[in-house]
Amino acid sequence: MEESKPYPVFAVAKDGTRHKIDATSIIIQLEEEEIEISLIPPHPVFQGKLTLATGSAIQGREQERGLGTQLIIEPGAANVIHITPKKNKNT
Repeated sequence: MEESKPYPVFAVAKDGTRHKIDATSIIIQLEEEEIEISLIPPHPVFQGKLTLATGSAIQGREQERGLGTQLIIEPGAANVIHITPKKNKNT
């Protein structure tokens, strides 16, 4: 089976210059919640697609968030979506 290759990733400075980042994932923290973007596709078939996962869905980190977090995805403008992490409550 073909191995998944990491996506090329860059930080963009205020002046617009790009700086290559050597990482396997990026974590965006929104208040007490996090969205982790894996920079390696979960399977070679997904090469060219961006996969978002919450902490509880990431292999080896199942216990990190208790009941887990879901991602709420809402449309915005024509080329915009809003992604909000929402922690599942224990009821």
